Amino acid sequence: MGKDIRIAVRVTAKEKEKIQSKARKCGLSTTEYVKQRALGYEPRAVPPDALFACLEKLGELADKASSPDLDKEICTVLKHITAEFLLPGKG
Repeated sequence: MGKDIRIAVRVTAKEKEKIQSKARKCGLSTTEYVKQRALGYEPRAVPPDALFACLEKLGELADKASSPDLDKEICTVLKHITAEFLLPGKG
């Protein structure tokens, strides 16, 4: 389905800069940021590279896990971190 419908919104210069700044922090275009907010999502700021390094280390530990229980626990923690820090929240 093509996106051929446009919604125009008037804002002040200050509001525009604030919206653009928040979109940049989330790594999104202004349009995508406003669309996600309007649809009830709360986009998250782009996390620091250190978080991705930690996730990678946890993934390596899961690969080396000595028991199925430990592997399952590490996978649960990875899913929780991903949901909390990487996926947009639904308000």
